[in-house]
Amino acid sequence: GELPQERLIIAMGAMTTIERALEETLAFTKERKAFGKTIWDFQNTQFTLAELKARATAAKVFVNHCIAQHLEGKLDVPTACMAKLWLTELQGEVVDKCLQLHGGSGYINDYPIARMFRDSRVTRIFGGSNEIMKMVIARSM
Repeated sequence: GELPQERLIIAMGAMTTIERALEETLAFTKERKAFGKTIWDFQNTQFTLAELKARATAAKVFVNHCIAQHLEGKLDVPTACMAKLWLTELQGEVVDKCLQLHGGSGYINDYPIARMFRDSRVTRIFGGSNEIMKMVIARSM
């Protein structure tokens, strides 16, 4: 149904995956070498991960706000839909860019990023597709 809690839980799961993807990718890029230096040493890697970290931090502030609202019984349906929409879209983007920084290893199931990539896609569908989220948000405007 339209329970805000279900959508908040999906948003929280997306946040967890975003943080794990960044952690795994940072560790991977600091260890893996290419052209005589670590992947982390390339400015492109640093800029990509810095931007994703900034966006993840903003997302976490919003999720924490939603959790606080929910605990007070004040989380409304449109806001819960915004959390589900925004966090799952960000999750898809973060995991995709993190996989890219893993190179070919990103497709090997031994690396957590490969599983995160596969599993992240469904979050934009279940709990109400993100198109439904947009309709609910639009109707509330």
